[in-house]
Amino acid sequence: MKRFLGLGVMLAAALVLGSCGGNSTLDDTEAAVYITVDIEEYNPDIDVCTYLAAGTDMTISKLTIQSQPKSPTSTLNNQQDVRITRWVITPERMDGGSTASPQAIFDQGVIVPAGGNNDLENWRIYPVEYLDEVPLAHLLPENGGVDPETGNHNIRQRLVLQLYGKTMSGKSVASEPQPIQFNFFCGSP
Repeated sequence: MKRFLGLGVMLAAALVLGSCGGNSTLDDTEAAVYITVDIEEYNPDIDVCTYLAAGTDMTISKLTIQSQPKSPTSTLNNQQDVRITRWVITPERMDGGSTASPQAIFDQGVIVPAGGNNDLENWRIYPVEYLDEVPLAHLLPENGGVDPETGNHNIRQRLVLQLYGKTMSGKSVASEPQPIQFNFFCGSP
């Protein structure tokens, strides 16, 4: 019985030690590369009324997705090229309000060569129909034009972008969450 107890303690200790490690999500993926997102140019001021009237999605003017080796000494080939398949945008309030806009998920493909980058222009970041939902719908004139949580005529949110995909060899890849700050209003800011 003592031998089983000792064995159980040793297994539990091994499990605890095995679960310790780095805290970066870049290390959590199984691929030899990791991806980063660089937002180079965008308009942080979003007139909700103008977007709704035009029926256009919010876009990022210019962004770059980069693929970098996890180890600087590794040799990369086309099997480490990354196919981004899912974009997840999670809004978070930055102005003291508690109700954030709904999360948006886009299933769309972008290829990023191993050790290279893909420059994107006017890339869709948030769907126009979500601008007509709470909390942003409160900013519309027909709804009073004021956020009831803050009493302001604008709502500040960051849209947190995270990309998911796989290398051509089938290894999972995910980017670190990338926050993008926005100021939403209707009419003049």
